[in-house]
Amino acid sequence: MPGLRYNKTIGNNGILVGQKAMPQKDITSDGTNTFSMNRQNYMETFSRTAITNAQKNKKKFYGNRDASQIVANRRVEQIANGSLNSSETEISFTTVTDRNVQRQALHRMRSGGSSVPAKVTNRYNNNNNNNININNTKYYRIVSVGLAAYSANSISPGFYSYTPDNLIGTPIANVALLTFLRSYNVMIIDRITGDTSTSIYDVFGGTGATLLTNYLNSLTSSVIVVIATFDEPKTAGMGSPLPANLITAVKRCGGSSTFGSKPSGKINYRGAYVLLGIPDIGTDNGIELYVGDSTANGDPNAVVDLRFSVLDGNYTYISG
Repeated sequence: MPGLRYNKTIGNNGILVGQKAMPQKDITSDGTNTFSMNRQNYMETFSRTAITNAQKNKKKFYGNRDASQIVANRRVEQIANGSLNSSETEISFTTVTDRNVQRQALHRMRSGGSSVPAKVTNRYNNNNNNNININNTKYYRIVSVGLAAYSANSISPGFYSYTPDNLIGTPIANVALLTFLRSYNVMIIDRITGDTSTSIYDVFGGTGATLLTNYLNSLTSSVIVVIATFDEPKTAGMGSPLPANLITAVKRCGGSSTFGSKPSGKINYRGAYVLLGIPDIGTDNGIELYVGDSTANGDPNAVVDLRFSVLDGNYTYISG
């Protein structure tokens, strides 16, 4: 066929060139004889010489000129102008890539239903002598307080695991156990095994900022990271604000664009801060909670109590 161009479509006619070419049409197009009849009607009545307004005024019109006929004439013109391809450029009535076929194939695959067999998820693991089932939902509670709030309330800040029957939770690390202390505390949750580990960084004391920065930057997306503060989170030794490299490391794990010491950031003296995120998730993509107004001795209401769940390596916010 003159003007035929090879395309990876049914019939190899997704795109054609040449006058009066007829590429393939999709199901939404007019495939009846009205399409071809309107094209033929246009060709028989089309005049290559433009008619001026003066000529139009002198002409005497006969026949039907009501609204329906005007619409029909315009339909003929649109069909012809959109399909006759007088410039002989590439013409197509539909995309050369059928997205519906791709979507339907993906839908069939994803709707087939599959899961890890129970004999695998409940298999005894000789490495740590535990039965690991990643399909079990685990619940966590994170409590952060500023020093003024800790002194004014009976609150035990820390990392807790809890169940619907034990909402207070069992401590993973807390102040009473001396495993959740001043400044910044971090808990990581392995997204495959669900194992947890905690660490303490005394950024306020001046030695923890670099250690915390290096630790956060060493983490990969294989873990969920939780950062919670106690006592004083604003300063980093000798009254200095939080360093820029630490702020960048926190934002990499999902911290907000406003994380940092006042006045450039939102962290006030003796505030309470919690971040739930994943390394490399990016700025503003984690769950970040902060409470703490600017007062001389710290906000007595600076308390954050975050609850979330983890299922199949992904966290879900519950409350806080």
